[in-house]
Amino acid sequence: MKNYLKHLSDNQIDTLMQRYYDGENVANLVEEYNIQISPAHLYRCFPPMVCNDYMCDYCNVPLVINRPSKGASKYAMYEKDLYCAVCGHKPFQIQCTCINCRNKEEQLRKEQIEEIKKFYSHPTNQIAFSSLSFRNKVYLGALCRACLKEDLYEIVPYVEINEYLTPTDHLSRELYASLIHTNAISVSPDSSLDAFDCKNEKFPNEFDVFKVTYYLNLLLPENKQSLFTEILNPNYYSHEYKEEALVLWKEIAIEECIAYLKYQLQKVNFEFNPGEKTYKIFEIILQDFSVSQIYGIIWKAVADASRLYLTKGITKKHAANSVIGVCERYAERAKLNNWDLTHYNRIRDLPESSLSAFYFNRVLGIGEMGFKMPPTIL
Repeated sequence: MKNYLKHLSDNQIDTLMQRYYDGENVANLVEEYNIQISPAHLYRCFPPMVCNDYMCDYCNVPLVINRPSKGASKYAMYEKDLYCAVCGHKPFQIQCTCINCRNKEEQLRKEQIEEIKKFYSHPTNQIAFSSLSFRNKVYLGALCRACLKEDLYEIVPYVEINEYLTPTDHLSRELYASLIHTNAISVSPDSSLDAFDCKNEKFPNEFDVFKVTYYLNLLLPENKQSLFTEILNPNYYSHEYKEEALVLWKEIAIEECIAYLKYQLQKVNFEFNPGEKTYKIFEIILQDFSVSQIYGIIWKAVADASRLYLTKGITKKHAANSVIGVCERYAERAKLNNWDLTHYNRIRDLPESSLSAFYFNRVLGIGEMGFKMPPTIL
């Protein structure tokens, strides 16, 4: 603030402050001392209080604190309001933005980035694509389909793509974990610092799998294009993989059911965290009905639960928890009575994931039948 007291001596200022806090009429003080400011703002012109018990980490001078208004003078002052009059450092605030703290933070970021580069620059043993399991070949193909850069080497962070990698985050994390564990992909030393928790004692060994950049850790033949043709346009499925293929189909189908269930529950503001029971029930229902038919079962169950909540006075939690039981009972009746359940279409808010499209279109070659028929051995 402009120095409205520059025409006063130090002694006059001390006397003015004493009289102000003793309760004299502020308007009279402003007039007497010829101060060109609103009486309500007079206290803002007072020099800050020096706190000799606190020193600036950078300037090694005592910290100061602004004078309170007359009405607030009876209240305690707090450490968070202390600052350095030289550099503006505020040591007791969660994030000080003074120039010294900004420079220190920038230097720390540079050191952390160098630590990441150093930690992840050590090469790991490259593996042959042919050595991967059927599941991991599918996982890698779906990941490359969604996230592979034009250089056919780096994989962009999942958070930067505008599509679903798998139907749920649960399955996406499993996909990444499986490929990392087998060394099919490795963390790039050029990953963003934002993908790491720098305060974690395990830094930089732990990271957010959705935020880091990866690179393909594969043995590359002379003709690199041929390898990527095999990855992205596969022909490795054969009858010997029939059991593995069925298991993966079921897992994708269950996750698609889970995603649709959570979506419909969120639309009516019901909170629900699916557990093992929910997964098992969908696994059983999928023996007789397709994902597209289960969409209809879920829609009806959520509508019934919402109606019970509105008309019977049950809690939202009770209503949400009832949904999976309704799905189970409805599917049992449909099976016993040979009902021809309607096939629902995918919805715009839950488009087909990269994994589903890659698996059903490219690997199994059945297209929409992966959505419209129960999982079965091909």
